[in-house]
Amino acid sequence: HRYHDASGASNDVYEFVKKLGKFKETKRTEGISTSDIIMRIVKDYNEYVMRNLARGYSRNDLGVSYVKEKRLRVNMGLKTLRDKVKQHQEKVGEKWSTVAKLQEEWVENADRWVVGFLEKFEEGCHSMGTAIKERIQERLKEAQSRDFSLLQYDSDDFDDFEEEDDEVAKDAKYVKE
Repeated sequence: HRYHDASGASNDVYEFVKKLGKFKETKRTEGISTSDIIMRIVKDYNEYVMRNLARGYSRNDLGVSYVKEKRLRVNMGLKTLRDKVKQHQEKVGEKWSTVAKLQEEWVENADRWVVGFLEKFEEGCHSMGTAIKERIQERLKEAQSRDFSLLQYDSDDFDDFEEEDDEVAKDAKYVKE
């Protein structure tokens, strides 16, 4: 575990840890990179801190500086905002998709729907026209029957008048003879 500095001197990377008596050598596992493990720890560290800050731990509990805490809280807020924007975009996308489907359905079926409406409208107009015509005919029949009864009453009077005229004419005929 030696590294070379700029002067070319070779030093042990773990020298200071060994002097403190805290170094413990472990066997290397084939196929597992120490660098990858460290990168995962470092990468997930911010997430770990944010998650624990959200749970209520203080920055001091986590050993985090004031500036780092504020930066992480801002990042948490931005992440939440991004998530909400993404959800709203998905909802808008779903609604847009629904509108597009409805528009497509309207375009595909518009002619059929208009023809159906016009048929129903024509049928309704015909029914209404027939009903109006029947009412007018009923009223005309009622009026005619009233007028006929009046004429009949008048014609009875006229018949009486004709009978009187006939009698007068007979009397006149006798007078001439």
